[in-house]
Amino acid sequence: MRRAWIPVATLLAAVALAATGCTGGGVAHPAASAPAPSAGQAAPSTAPAAPSPRASARTSSPAPARIAWLSYHGDAARTGAFAGAVPSAARRLWSADLGASVFGQPVVLGDTVFAGTERDEVVALDRTTGAVRWSRSLGTPLTDVAAAAGCGDVDPLGITSSLAIDAARDEVFAVGEVVDGNGGVHHRLVGLDAATGAVELSEDVDPPLAAGETSLHLLQRAGLALGNGRVYIGFGGNDGDCGSYHGWLVGASETAPGGLVSFEVAPDGQGGAIWLSGGAPALDASGNVYVTTGNANPFPAGVDRQQYTESVVKLSSALRVEAAFKDPLAGGDEDLATGNPVLLPGGLVFAVGKTDVGYALRASDLARVAEVRGVCDSDPDGGPAYDPVTERLFVPCRGGGIQVVDTRAWTLGPRLAGANSAPIVVGGALWATSYPGGGLVELGAASGRLLQSLSTGPVPHFATPSFAAGALFLGTTTGVTAFGG
Repeated sequence: MRRAWIPVATLLAAVALAATGCTGGGVAHPAASAPAPSAGQAAPSTAPAAPSPRASARTSSPAPARIAWLSYHGDAARTGAFAGAVPSAARRLWSADLGASVFGQPVVLGDTVFAGTERDEVVALDRTTGAVRWSRSLGTPLTDVAAAAGCGDVDPLGITSSLAIDAARDEVFAVGEVVDGNGGVHHRLVGLDAATGAVELSEDVDPPLAAGETSLHLLQRAGLALGNGRVYIGFGGNDGDCGSYHGWLVGASETAPGGLVSFEVAPDGQGGAIWLSGGAPALDASGNVYVTTGNANPFPAGVDRQQYTESVVKLSSALRVEAAFKDPLAGGDEDLATGNPVLLPGGLVFAVGKTDVGYALRASDLARVAEVRGVCDSDPDGGPAYDPVTERLFVPCRGGGIQVVDTRAWTLGPRLAGANSAPIVVGGALWATSYPGGGLVELGAASGRLLQSLSTGPVPHFATPSFAAGALFLGTTTGVTAFGG
């Protein structure tokens, strides 16, 4: 096993997480009291009940440190870099067949792995065996999506985003697309007790749509983000941009329904999706929220000039605009929202989109500090990872490879072969997969050298592994697979 190390970014991320109410770390999480089924066996699924009375009595007092990967890329800054190591001769530990695709990155608390499926189920798995501890249905997912909406490439369409955990509350949050009894489509937020799956919160979180628009044309693809006592939920359009829609970010209370806050992209037009290739909004230690946005709908022939489209936007905790940077090169379908913002040391924000230009921005006002051209030479897709030791960013490229960006001089580095999806950095090693065919590789963060390669089977678009206690957890087209020693 390689030597473990503790990167500066991990320590900074811990401060940021504590400041935004998302704490975590390294002790065992209590198991559910009921006996666990064998690995891959589905537990009985139950529809959301009324929230438990216990929810109103919960507090956000600090929890003891425990093993945790709480949200997309593991920290609020979305660096995807953590201490630890995966054994140098890793193997498949278990595979849990959940009967549907897991598009989001699995999250971990103590000895439990949580995943959301396109069957609209949240499933809790034993971290060491893959046995199902409990499952909870959010409702009925949308099927025949292209026929119903006019486009779309996820079918059935249930939980598509990465879940998020508030470790202080022992609560896991998920948003699923559900069909109601009248055939209408809504996006439902649930908060579930991490140990038992009991419903602590259930609320529809569709944004305040304009006349003539419907939530049928919204896709909740971006990972959930927690902070300021809220769950932040990004919305864009279905693949193909059919129908009328706006990009939205909605903030919902963690503790009680009602009181939604929202930010609308392109109030002067349409479009501006917040989808982030499955990545998540970033939060700083003061509780500010950062998102990237996509193109107008229909996309323009020239430079996109609608308000807050093709932009990095800094928002207050209540989702008021604090600052914005518009990609001056983006036009047509050039979409800055193909990856999430990453918060870097020194008060910087990094973002890159389909113009293949990476921007380093000052977090205070989103003024441009530097830019790097030629990133990927194909669509950068998914959340970049940042290694604080080498001071390198690793950007996934849809056309193949992981593009290195050196932040010391803001120059373009090599493109590492072997993967095309959002990477993470574990103890100086880069881990990334290839979609849709699959395959998980380990690359040296400093050398770029291939260290090992593992077979995964098919994986969804933009699949990215999570890490905890020496093991990796990856969503697949059938469930979750774990790798380790």
